Amino acid sequence: MNGKTVAGGHGEGNALYQLNSSYGLFVDSNDAVFVADYFNHRVVKWDRDAVSGFLWAGGHCGTSEQGKLCLPTALTFDKEGTLFVTVEEGINGSVIRWRKGATAGERIINASTSLYGIALDKKEEYFYVGHHREHCVVKYTKNGQFVGVVAGGNGKGEALNQLDYPRGVAVDDNGAVYVADSNNHRVMKWMANAKVGTIVAGGNGNGSRTDQLSVVGGITLDEQGTIYVVDDHNHRVMSIPVGSRNGTIIAGGHGPGSASNQLNGAVSLAFNNDGDLFVSDWDNWRVQMFKMDKSPSGGSNYICAFASKWTLFTYFLLLMILYANLLE
Repeated sequence: MNGKTVAGGHGEGNALYQLNSSYGLFVDSNDAVFVADYFNHRVVKWDRDAVSGFLWAGGHCGTSEQGKLCLPTALTFDKEGTLFVTVEEGINGSVIRWRKGATAGERIINASTSLYGIALDKKEEYFYVGHHREHCVVKYTKNGQFVGVVAGGNGKGEALNQLDYPRGVAVDDNGAVYVADSNNHRVMKWMANAKVGTIVAGGNGNGSRTDQLSVVGGITLDEQGTIYVVDDHNHRVMSIPVGSRNGTIIAGGHGPGSASNQLNGAVSLAFNNDGDLFVSDWDNWRVQMFKMDKSPSGGSNYICAFASKWTLFTYFLLLMILYANLLE
């Protein structure tokens, strides 16, 4: 499965055609990609087929500005176009609200830990935020008021009521929270008001089998409840259907590297309205897009951009055999 670079891809740097390690992603209805450009302390927008991005938010790190974007991680937008982004500030973290067209942000949530995941519910009434070093997911109102701990909160561990450095967060229409439980190499589902979670992906040790994960990152769901998760240390993205902890590799999985079919330390993902997959490829300083196969037999597979050399060689041999038979 070969990807196409849609942001960055010009080495590490701070020019607007470069990224310095991409983290969170958001894709709008026009296929514009918003990237949390981590070490550049900014969010950059890349329009479809653009060769360079433009600054959407940021530029205040190192100042006394309360809404500065220092080391932005996860991000999301509401229907009004307001950006919400988690940032790191030393040992602390914040959620910054950056209204469309604004020149500065507003800090609406403060925490004494890094924040590595953020999700809005469907009605856009609540946030679910992953508190990384506090090993829990916390629910807030959209204005940043604390509601309560909805997953974990019982210290670091691998019991079903615990998490170990959560990262990506997603929420379904019923208020169930899905958590990328990174150091437990699993995805957990916590029903609304539950005291314990259930393992819905991985949980079979640190490994590279399709029923295993290795340090999970970004996570999202589709309307059927299929889980899509970044399997960071396996340099791949997995798809796990409802009721199965055994997944399918839909991007990467060819070891760390910079080829079009490889990822290197991927951390986050997003989909556009056509189901095309976008992946933040951290150590390649780029965002990769993997095209959905829309052919009748394609199902939910992702297509290769180019045929492999082995495939072309096989076709050549078949043609030579057919030609030889015609000559007889």
